[in-house]
Amino acid sequence: MTADIPRLFTIAPDRRFLEVLAAAVLKGFPYTDGRTPGTLDLARWTILLPTRRAVRELEDIFFRKTGGSGVLLPRIRPLGDIDEDLLQPEHGVDELGTPVSVPGQLLLLMDLIDEWAAAHPATRLAQEIAAAPHQAGGLAQSLAELLDALETEDVEVAKIADLYGLESARHREAILEFLAIAREKYPQRLAEENAMGPQARRSAILRREAKRLEFTRTERPFIAAGSTGSIPATCTLLKAIAGLANGAVVLPGLDQFMDEASWTAIGPTHPQHAMKQLLARLNATRQMVAEMGDAPGPRAWLASELMRPAETAHLWHGALKGQEARVAGAMQGVELVETRSIPEQAVTAALILRECLETPGRSACLVTPDRQLARRVKVELQRWNITINDSAGEPLIRFGGASLLNLLLEALLQDFAAEPLAALLRHELAIFGLSQEEARHHASLIELALLRTGTGAPEIGKLSHALRIATEKDNRRALPLAVKHVTDPQWEATIAQARRISEVLAPLTAGAPNTLAEHLDRLAAACEAIAGEAFWAGDGSEELSDAFALLKQESRFLKHCDLQRTAAILRHWLHGLPVRSQSHNPTPLSILGLLEARLIRADVMVLAGLNEGTWPGAADCGPWLNRPMRDVLEMKQPEAQIGQTAHDFVQAFGNRHVKLLWSRRIGDSPGTPSRWLHRLQMILETAKLKEQFATSPWPQMARNLAAPAEVRPTPMPKPRPAVALRPKALSVTRIEKLIRDPYAIYARFVLQLEPVKPVSSVPDPARRGTIFHDAIGDFLTQFPKDLPVDAAAELEHHGRQHFRQIDDYPGLVSFWWPRFRRIAAWMAEKEPGWRAGIERVVAERNGAIKFPVAGTDFSLTCRVDRIDLMADGSARIVDYKTGGVPSTREVEVGLAPQLTLQAAILARGGFSDVNPTQTGQVWYVKLSGGNPAGEVKELKKLDPPVMELAEKHFAELQKLLAKYASVGQPYYPRTIMKKEDDPSDYDHLSRFQEWSLSGGKA
Repeated sequence: MTADIPRLFTIAPDRRFLEVLAAAVLKGFPYTDGRTPGTLDLARWTILLPTRRAVRELEDIFFRKTGGSGVLLPRIRPLGDIDEDLLQPEHGVDELGTPVSVPGQLLLLMDLIDEWAAAHPATRLAQEIAAAPHQAGGLAQSLAELLDALETEDVEVAKIADLYGLESARHREAILEFLAIAREKYPQRLAEENAMGPQARRSAILRREAKRLEFTRTERPFIAAGSTGSIPATCTLLKAIAGLANGAVVLPGLDQFMDEASWTAIGPTHPQHAMKQLLARLNATRQMVAEMGDAPGPRAWLASELMRPAETAHLWHGALKGQEARVAGAMQGVELVETRSIPEQAVTAALILRECLETPGRSACLVTPDRQLARRVKVELQRWNITINDSAGEPLIRFGGASLLNLLLEALLQDFAAEPLAALLRHELAIFGLSQEEARHHASLIELALLRTGTGAPEIGKLSHALRIATEKDNRRALPLAVKHVTDPQWEATIAQARRISEVLAPLTAGAPNTLAEHLDRLAAACEAIAGEAFWAGDGSEELSDAFALLKQESRFLKHCDLQRTAAILRHWLHGLPVRSQSHNPTPLSILGLLEARLIRADVMVLAGLNEGTWPGAADCGPWLNRPMRDVLEMKQPEAQIGQTAHDFVQAFGNRHVKLLWSRRIGDSPGTPSRWLHRLQMILETAKLKEQFATSPWPQMARNLAAPAEVRPTPMPKPRPAVALRPKALSVTRIEKLIRDPYAIYARFVLQLEPVKPVSSVPDPARRGTIFHDAIGDFLTQFPKDLPVDAAAELEHHGRQHFRQIDDYPGLVSFWWPRFRRIAAWMAEKEPGWRAGIERVVAERNGAIKFPVAGTDFSLTCRVDRIDLMADGSARIVDYKTGGVPSTREVEVGLAPQLTLQAAILARGGFSDVNPTQTGQVWYVKLSGGNPAGEVKELKKLDPPVMELAEKHFAELQKLLAKYASVGQPYYPRTIMKKEDDPSDYDHLSRFQEWSLSGGKA
């Protein structure tokens, strides 16, 4: 090559790119005089590569090839990390402004969006931003992506004004008005700060480096390898390098097989499109590009045919005619793997990677653009205790202090509601000054006593007070069985911990700051108080500290920032920052992104996610610029990205052993194989090889992993505990459970298992019912005969007494108290009529009778809401319901025997201070607190009448209990549920879903 001809080279896609490059450098490339570098000479070389991963890999290759000692390696750098200290003032370095970081750019754009919204209050978007300021974060992110694209493609933002000449819909005109932020305000603010956007500065540095090389005309070897020059600034640098006497540009996989007609027809979606444009900008042709290493093999030829442009597809059959053996040779080592679903694809990929470890020293790479799939594969490998090197790392938000901060933000945003508060207290770093073991114990007690009781969470500042109220002896009956063993000193220690929690968290709810820096300081102080020094320690600690420092430094760009906006900013940044393992992983397995894999080789390459919409992704213009707008601005259309991913596919496809994975279904939708797989299958069909590559054993092996050796239907459980273990006392409400779901009685009273309520901020109707019942009961007990002058006021007085137990739950009080007041007014109106013919009222009274069952006494207990003792000697039993009311038919057939069994107990003198009395009426009174506040359901048409029905149900109960007094009677689950799909508290224990679906009923 003469000095006027650019020094261009290529390495075929089926050759080991970095190995070939390293071997050539060690022989003196790009020198042309045949001299071989000595031990110290390699330090004169500069090699630029597209990614840091490629840099590390090439360094390792040089170490291996040189023996690893006594050699100074070349200066190998990622292409985007040109050292600024090489640039001199005469090269324009002084013109470079201060770099704006990525978060700084976002904060600056958010501030500009705020200004725009304030200046355009009548627009709908401005109103939405004013109503929810944190939405500006999403808009800023989208605008930043647009600005990065403009800066990357060297499009001046002022050109946005050219779009006004287009005919467009009204909403597009509104978008253009909004884009004035990018066109005018953003450059203005950058100028005021003497700063440059991140992509603009990167491009400027690349251009300055190109200018430096053109100015110095260095004689030292300078190589740029692996780049396609898709970015204009990169293209400028490559042109400068190619023009050096000892410079060289090494292209990855330039297609030398393609006929000229196909080369001319190449479009943006073709893998060679970027390099075709690069060659045009370098005033070069394919013929000027020299081949490095061995000549391209059959796989490179197959890739070329696979990617033939649609315009010359009619030449396909001619090109493939008589090439069956060549196709078969190219397909040696290629396997097509079709899976049923994404989860199956993950297991399949994990199996392939696992198999590679059977051969010592064998390496394998998983290449996919789908991060969710990559994470699935990592999880699947853990079943064999295999750790894979993941170049993308894991989001910072999943680690230590960052995850604690995320939970704190969520709890703070929800005003410390039950679910986020419980999640925060359960975090391993949430110790609040105690040891981790002590903190976990106290967190469990707080959760059980306060957050799993159906009242949600108290005010965070009143956490200890609410806990003291809940653990008073009179209130402990409402606590779960799991904490009944806790002693008074243990509760006092937990109350003290609750006080410490309040002291740390309560100040966060008062006097919210108005700037991001103040929020960051406040949150960091709170996290330090929660976790101590551990907040800044452990995995991800360095990244977390850097994130706080950077956000605080760049917070100057954003004038106003509330809590919601702070949370959105922090979460976005914590999700976006990767944490990569610093520990050495000897496993020769790795996960790579598409660009990273371009120059990397392994013994086995697993290309996963080869579905349309994933690899390649869908062409998306973005929210701001449609296709005509992009044409006006001379920007690339989104199809160019498909061409880049196609090139990445071809490079990986050139590996000796390749597995191509895709799924027939993605979620609930059908999946379409990648267009490149379709073309490959067409080539195989033309070569009469499709059947040979139609099936793969890997998916079936993946399915076999989860397949049981033998499928045996799980039978319905039929526990038959010893008679001595069976309950000898049940309440009337438990009798209904014994009838409908005997297994629940077995689990509760034989196994001593009590369901724990879920952590929930949704009020529990049962807790509301308890408070309402107790208040009404106290009122009726105080006034058993004559009503007070103002019955409603008295009811409210008793209500306030019982509402004191939830005073620390203001949201709950504000929701339930108005309902209770409406109930009090309604009862005050109805009570005089109800009292007609009544001698006295007995309320909230316990009752019990004993009777023999199979030679052993059995106690039937109850707690009656109200008994009206009538002047004629009869009684009326009333049950208050804050939930559903049984139907008359359910009462008659004995499926809802609560009131009839209470009548039987009353008839047998089971209530203290009440003589045996026959019941003449039974009522259900539904208390909703709505409109109307209450409703009376008198069971007037019972057949037979109340007492006959009561005696009948009592006799049937005795027979039922006699059956359960025999060891041969099992406790069946779910015998007569109200609805077939009604849940039971013990469905998980009885494995209901399993035996009901597997036919286990039989």
